[in-house]
Amino acid sequence: MGHDLGHAALALIATTAYYIAFLVFRASARRMPPLRGSRPFEVAFRMLTDPIWLAGGLILFLGLGYEVIAFTALPLSVAQPIFAVSLVFLVAYAVRFLGERLSPREWASITLFVLATMLIGLSAGSEGDLRADATLMDVLREPWTMIAVCAPAVIIAGLVWLVGDRRAGGRHARKLAGVAYGIGAGACAGLAEAGIRGISIVYQDTGSVQAVLESAYPWLTIGLAAISLGQLQVALQRCRVAIVAVVLTVIGRSYLMVSSTVLFGEDWPGDTLPFLLRAAGFTLALVALVAFPRYEDPSLADAPVLARKGVRSTS
Repeated sequence: MGHDLGHAALALIATTAYYIAFLVFRASARRMPPLRGSRPFEVAFRMLTDPIWLAGGLILFLGLGYEVIAFTALPLSVAQPIFAVSLVFLVAYAVRFLGERLSPREWASITLFVLATMLIGLSAGSEGDLRADATLMDVLREPWTMIAVCAPAVIIAGLVWLVGDRRAGGRHARKLAGVAYGIGAGACAGLAEAGIRGISIVYQDTGSVQAVLESAYPWLTIGLAAISLGQLQVALQRCRVAIVAVVLTVIGRSYLMVSSTVLFGEDWPGDTLPFLLRAAGFTLALVALVAFPRYEDPSLADAPVLARKGVRSTS
């Protein structure tokens, strides 16, 4: 019991560090000149040469490391609610201390997202998800399978970047809301986590670092994480962190579970209750996604800026 509580505490620390890194990235983004997704190398240069962003990257790396340890020992039914609780704390912090404001429609969508995360976690049952990992599919012999899983995430991220840049210009242009950037970054983040999961599975099966390096999983993790972090940095410069973080987290977790059915041979729960819980979780996530506004409301999007300047919005 004490062992489980220790891993639960470690999971909470890991996810808290994960979201602290988001806040550090946001502070870094506000110091940078305008970033454009159509110039990825410039975005990468700005990120890698900014000491604040590098500090956030270190915090993120440590958080992910602890997360891998904790979530390996914890069943998903325990880990997912912990992740949801940390997400609530982040939204509360953004509203209270960053001056971000959310519309009733956005609050409703965030609530649905948190419920969806918990339902998906509960659908895993008490056995965790390591049992399904015991029979790792040899996807490396079928590269088209890996490409089919990766292509949608990369395409979505690319489209959001380009459309976001196009919408940003013009006198009467409306900025894309954080939900769009969260979808693109979240899909790539989910695949990056799938890569981390693949690394741990290969190492558990072989006990060889060389086998890990020879697999596709390190490259999957590095490549998709780079895309996700780049899109996240652009999003945090243009949108509210509460919206971006919530959508990125839920989409990432959902894409991780969907990609795991292909990469690791995982099946949906066969029992009635777990099946209904997972179906309800994905349904709620889809409803929340559809309900989110597609464009920023200027009176809400400008609230953080006004709060930092000590000016109250009259809208």
